[in-house]
Amino acid sequence: MAESVCSTCRKPATGIRERSTVGGGRADKEPACGNPACTPEGWNYYPKIVQRVCPTCNGAGYLYNEETYTREPCNCKIAEYMFKHLGAEIAKAETIFSSPLYELPETRGEPPKLDRTTENLHLKCNWSDLLPHLKLCLWTKGIFFNFRVVTDEKIKTVFVGAESYSQRSKSKRDDMVTYNTLSDLVGTEYPFVIIRLGHLGHKNVAAAGAVKEALMIRDVAQKPTWIIEEPGAPFDPSNFAYSDDLAEYMDRNFKTVTLGANRAPEPQEEEVVGGVEDVSVTAPVPRQPRPAAKAPEPELEPTVIDDNAAIGSSSSGGYRRPKWKPKKRRGDGEEGPL
Repeated sequence: MAESVCSTCRKPATGIRERSTVGGGRADKEPACGNPACTPEGWNYYPKIVQRVCPTCNGAGYLYNEETYTREPCNCKIAEYMFKHLGAEIAKAETIFSSPLYELPETRGEPPKLDRTTENLHLKCNWSDLLPHLKLCLWTKGIFFNFRVVTDEKIKTVFVGAESYSQRSKSKRDDMVTYNTLSDLVGTEYPFVIIRLGHLGHKNVAAAGAVKEALMIRDVAQKPTWIIEEPGAPFDPSNFAYSDDLAEYMDRNFKTVTLGANRAPEPQEEEVVGGVEDVSVTAPVPRQPRPAAKAPEPELEPTVIDDNAAIGSSSSGGYRRPKWKPKKRRGDGEEGPL
């Protein structure tokens, strides 16, 4: 934009105003100041996008060391790399400096006072409550610390072979990430793995065994694993990934840690004021309990009919043996009717 003043009031421009021509042709653009009086009807104002520049490196991303004739990444560039490494969900979480899962060292360069990412933990908490603690644990380990967050649904899908190389299209599988076995998903190349339970939407007989096999792969490799159980999806017989064998294995090999309030929000009772029930949109709706499973009906034993029993007796059930018999053909040893 050549001009730096508003086309109407001649004040410093803070953006542009745009008007599309009739018929979808090329749009007209003019510098504007953002004042509604300077934006005629039919025009749209768009402010300038101002990008902050790091005052340390002036946007270069690196710092040059004149003594060693080398350059080092600036803190802004390291933060950019860490954002991509952790992912937006963890990187945008609240920043905390103390956690029951990780304690920072007193001086830089020393090992942390507490680091529970080296243990097998069974965490009972909300995923949103765990994100700030994960950010503290993983940010200090740097961009070369490999970790992976998977769900029980992902483990089940890989276990049944739905994401293997042979199941992908021949024209696309070379450009896609495929997992032939669970070792490709949670193998030794990942020093730290987090497994989130409660993401299966239907019952699958292989789910519990797949999760246990993934945990055993981690155990053989001597790699730490965290299992996340959220209050909204408790790990009990109602969970689609639950089995008594898996629950016993987790109790034997994992330490249970409760982080924060470990309970689902209780449904509030409907408030009735003056004999009028609250049926507004914001009225709390109580959660209906899950119906109990029906017991299987007993199978009926087949009734044996005695052909020689008398008519009307209890053993025959009122069945009469027919008197008609098929006639034999000639040549069977007896003469038949002419």
